[in-house]
Amino acid sequence: MNILLIGGNGFVGQALIKEFKKHKVKVSYLSKTQNHLITEEDATWIRGDIFDLNNTMIKESYDISIHLIGTIKNKYLYSKLNTKSVAQTIKLCQKHNINKLIYFSANGGFKQYFESKVAGERLVKDSKLNYLIVRPGLIYGKGRLTSYFNVLPIKFFSKLGITFFKKVYPLPVEKVAESVVKAILDNTDSTIIEIKDMK
Repeated sequence: MNILLIGGNGFVGQALIKEFKKHKVKVSYLSKTQNHLITEEDATWIRGDIFDLNNTMIKESYDISIHLIGTIKNKYLYSKLNTKSVAQTIKLCQKHNINKLIYFSANGGFKQYFESKVAGERLVKDSKLNYLIVRPGLIYGKGRLTSYFNVLPIKFFSKLGITFFKKVYPLPVEKVAESVVKAILDNTDSTIIEIKDMK
């Protein structure tokens, strides 16, 4: 099996690479910049830009592509990074005969952010590719220390039954990566992974 991460040099991408390595699965990541914390033994870096596919050289064949590009901080980039990048990833999959796409969406959050992720989901569902949509809440872990600041209050409010906080229930990045890799290796027929499937 050969996996291509789109934008995989960040927080979630590193956790996925680490989890895939445990199962001896070959991984590459497409990114404009190389993450020097990811060694060549861990994953192969492909220099490229999802918004410039004509100048992005992909030499190997891949079984699955995992879309990891997105932002929650910059509302002015929601459309570009959370939705348009998905359309570009679909084009890349079609161009290189990658038959399955895994899309990291969202289970809730601020209105504009959530809507941009739902728009990405629609593109994936309409793409005619095999797909798996992952809907985590807030993801936290050592690779992003600031993520810990939100964990305790959100867990507290979610236990009070407040819908908004239940939908963004925090999960450790390692648990999310483990759940996704397991779903891939088990070759499940599921098309969606929800928070409850990752707890």
